[in-house]
Amino acid sequence: MWNTMVDDIKLEYHPSSRITPEVCTFNEFKCHPPTSSTPPNKHPWAPFKSRSEFEIAELALEACLNNDQTDRLIMLCNRCAFQLEKFMFKNHKDICERWDAVSHRTTGWVTDLLHDPRLFPRMVFDVQHFLKFDGKTFIHFIDEPFTAESFWNIQSQLPPGGKPLAFILYVDKTRLSSFGTARGYPVVVCLANLPADIHNGQGVGSSYVVGWLLIVKEDRDHAGKPSLVNFKNTIWHESISKILSSLASKSYTGQWFECPDNILQWFFPIILILSADYKEQCIMSLIQGIKCLWPCPICLCYAPAYNESPLPPMRPLLAYKSEYKSQEVVKAAQAKVTAEEKEEKLKEYGLRDITNAFSAMLHTDVHNALSWDQLHFNGGLYCDYLWAKLQKIVVGLGQAKVAQMDKSRYKAFPCCIFFTDGSVYEDISKDDSPLGYLLHCCIWLFLEVDTYVALEVHTTETISAGRQVVQAFSTYLQQYIDKSTDESNKNWNFSKLHMSVHIFDNIEAKGAMCNYNTKPNERMHGLLKDLYLLCTNFRDVVPQDLGDVDDLVSLDADSSHVRLGSRQAVQTFELIEDAYKEDATFTNFWVKLNTFLINFIQVIQLSIPGGKWVQFKASDKIGHITECHFLKVDYESFFFNAVCFNCVFIQTEANVIFGCLLFLFECVVGDITHSLALIHPFDAPTARPRVQAKFFSVRSIICRALLMPDGSTNYLVIDNVDTDMFLHVKELHLAAGHPICI
Repeated sequence: MWNTMVDDIKLEYHPSSRITPEVCTFNEFKCHPPTSSTPPNKHPWAPFKSRSEFEIAELALEACLNNDQTDRLIMLCNRCAFQLEKFMFKNHKDICERWDAVSHRTTGWVTDLLHDPRLFPRMVFDVQHFLKFDGKTFIHFIDEPFTAESFWNIQSQLPPGGKPLAFILYVDKTRLSSFGTARGYPVVVCLANLPADIHNGQGVGSSYVVGWLLIVKEDRDHAGKPSLVNFKNTIWHESISKILSSLASKSYTGQWFECPDNILQWFFPIILILSADYKEQCIMSLIQGIKCLWPCPICLCYAPAYNESPLPPMRPLLAYKSEYKSQEVVKAAQAKVTAEEKEEKLKEYGLRDITNAFSAMLHTDVHNALSWDQLHFNGGLYCDYLWAKLQKIVVGLGQAKVAQMDKSRYKAFPCCIFFTDGSVYEDISKDDSPLGYLLHCCIWLFLEVDTYVALEVHTTETISAGRQVVQAFSTYLQQYIDKSTDESNKNWNFSKLHMSVHIFDNIEAKGAMCNYNTKPNERMHGLLKDLYLLCTNFRDVVPQDLGDVDDLVSLDADSSHVRLGSRQAVQTFELIEDAYKEDATFTNFWVKLNTFLINFIQVIQLSIPGGKWVQFKASDKIGHITECHFLKVDYESFFFNAVCFNCVFIQTEANVIFGCLLFLFECVVGDITHSLALIHPFDAPTARPRVQAKFFSVRSIICRALLMPDGSTNYLVIDNVDTDMFLHVKELHLAAGHPICI
């Protein structure tokens, strides 16, 4: 029996791992073990025979050499080589064959990752359950895919000793050239056994382009016809089958692999997550799209009911699709005698007469792998509907109100209204606006949903609260839709709105939203465009390969709580008071500082230098103060890139308050340097005068806060700017006894 304390962490493993549960203190807890001192790979250029072979092939690739140029380069190398190692290339074909050998190795790039001594210690192959003790019970929390339900369920289906080797697959078209004449259709994969900070990053272990799909050109004579749509879907799945061919057989039998710790592991490859927008999800799941009888790629949402109310039903009414049942329907349709009977059977279930490429992967269910996508939800529902209606309402108030809104809001939050990037709408939507009551409630609840979704760690409490907010958002939005039907020509029957019903089911199944959001992968499009511009001859792009999109992993080892930087010259009190003579807050600065330091040194139980009281004087010629212009605070995260007006959360003896940083400095008392801050505290309903600013130790600062000036003396708290602000402010409301209404 464990002697548990508040905030203790309990870690449970899957029964098949045969690892006993353990409990550790919060300070001792680490989700991932530290990097090991495993010696580096002595042959990182494999499968090339030598480093020289690899560097020559890499040079030919980067320089975009044609066949003749490559042959000449190889001849020069053969002529100039010192015969220290064998150089076996004879022509360009040899290089192509060697690159081809790399692409056809079983889980090729994954093998390289598993061999990487920097990454392997961060990989998790046994599902984990984390629980945190709150003083009464252990609260379950999830973040990574290997802490969620789907990973647990899949490992339960494997033979004893089998380990899931889980992949996240992303597919989407992108323009490679500025004018869109050259397009690419990359297939991007990353390893879900790695934590999100690595597989969503830009270093080693992040996303890899493992293939390119064929883009079928539109024929005007057949555009929109079912035959052409089916043909394009067939090409898509046949291409994916080729890419997954090396994994498909191993998903049934598994593959033994000797890891860097010299332990043999039995890996079973699976596609755990499919990250895509709705259009790609329809192709992946082979449903007939938004106009079919079952337009959701995840659940059995019947179209007639969907058309009456596109908003999510209550969860108990949902039934989920399965790949097995979908393939049974396709097989039954294929057994029909006539084409009309076949089409009628497929139409009944909204499916296409195509074999799904993912059905070749055991333990992979395409419907379960698909997820709600935050990026396109924000770019669809908000920018096309809520934001458009907001603009119309504001314009209807008259030009004076529009100018007033622009001056008051966009002066503090400079931004532009019209964008083509969904992530920009995600940012701009975080401003609240004076709207009609229903629309105001809809937008506010939309922002709350977006904030809950953005949490990188979820507990049973945040998931429950998030479900309530989604339900409240649906209720208010349905009221708004009903009351604005006569004056609005908007069609609210669209897929992204319905998909919000799956938000927290997806989080429970696959971990935090950052694991399957399309945003990290769409960010790669810019790099692919750069590679197209710099590393290709603009013809036959795919055979030239755009290379690996990776870099080195960078880890910050500094663990101190508060750090000051950007130090200025040492100053006397006379110089400080003269520099801020227009600010009454700095009047008698040295007197206030003396009083604070006497009390502060006693509280922290330091001996007073020389046994005397701190007695700074304005006439002191020796400088005691070093002003700092930079403050970095490490804190337990619960920032959006916005102006923060130098405001912070402060931990006082009584409670947590807001405050505005006025002066950040280091003060030398005896031989000890104290890091201090002069702060204007906001600890009353009405802001106290600025001249009543107080000194605080910078260690009292919890983290920064976003407060927006409201007049000359007051500030407005922007609590939905990010998850940290949202949860901190919610805790302040609860501590103050304020009712939290949804």
